[in-house]
Amino acid sequence: MSVPQRVRKTEWHVVLAEDDDDYAIVIERALKKAAGVPVEMRRARTGLEALVLLRDVVPDLLLLDLKMPGMAGHETLEEIKGDDTLRSIPVAILTSSDRDDDVAKSYGLGGNHFITKPSNPLELEEKLGALLRNLTELGAIRRGSTGASTTAVSAVDPQSMAVVKVLRWVAVVGVLLALYLFGRVSGVF
Repeated sequence: MSVPQRVRKTEWHVVLAEDDDDYAIVIERALKKAAGVPVEMRRARTGLEALVLLRDVVPDLLLLDLKMPGMAGHETLEEIKGDDTLRSIPVAILTSSDRDDDVAKSYGLGGNHFITKPSNPLELEEKLGALLRNLTELGAIRRGSTGASTTAVSAVDPQSMAVVKVLRWVAVVGVLLALYLFGRVSGVF
């Protein structure tokens, strides 16, 4: 069995669904630097605008924010992956959320990639570069909204993951302590 050769893109066609004007500029600059080739970017400020754009022209990639006015990102993703003409578009969630349930729901709805927006533009450029390097493989995968397995994951900031782990342990210890104290007060222990 032969391994398919990677095709080097000479141009990227991207739809960005992002309601924040300032962050849209940061994303566009980082994407153009990461791509190393021309990038044609179209922008939507809501999920509904993104759907209209996607029906007009099928891009190489959709960068989708979760928190937008009107139709939010998860609703938009569900519409895209439930539509036979749109579901093959690779969708990368690019959002400020790092909540486990947002990540799980995004992949469960058919998202191909999840990136938590970093505060550093160079880090954003690195994450978008990694995404573009894998885009050929992502585009070859037809996925619907049936919850297929994940295809790529961006590295999560280790410091934010450490905080989450500490908070989980604090919660577990708190529950155990509360149960112990309840048992002592009620005479069970």
